[in-house]
Amino acid sequence: MAVFLGSIKGLRVGLNLALAIALHNIPEGVAVALPVYFATQSKWQAFKLATLSGLAEPLGVIIVAYIFPSSLSPEILEGLLGSVGGVMAFLTLHEMLPLAFDYAGQKQAVKAVFFGMAFMSASLYFLEISLPEDLSL
Repeated sequence: MAVFLGSIKGLRVGLNLALAIALHNIPEGVAVALPVYFATQSKWQAFKLATLSGLAEPLGVIIVAYIFPSSLSPEILEGLLGSVGGVMAFLTLHEMLPLAFDYAGQKQAVKAVFFGMAFMSASLYFLEISLPEDLSL
């Protein structure tokens, strides 16, 4: 949805958004696939579940478009994004981080968290500088 709306503004914006989303989805897919692979020793199972988790975003867009067919106000969008961010933060701190401590050790898990934070921060920075002024974050 973001790439489509960005492409309406211009091809450069759409391509930059597509690149930013792809860069975000690669570590997200790895974060889903690796634990599944190590638990099942099945590359196919890891691939299937990572793909299924990746389909959650387009499915969410379809559901939101169905619930709000005419328009999505900035207030509703901000509320939805804030809710999703809260759920993601909770799952990360409550479920994923303790498991990472158990399997990788505290030192490796903390390094991975900070590397992930730096990677996401850099991707947001490069997205911000690549967008035109009227679309900046």
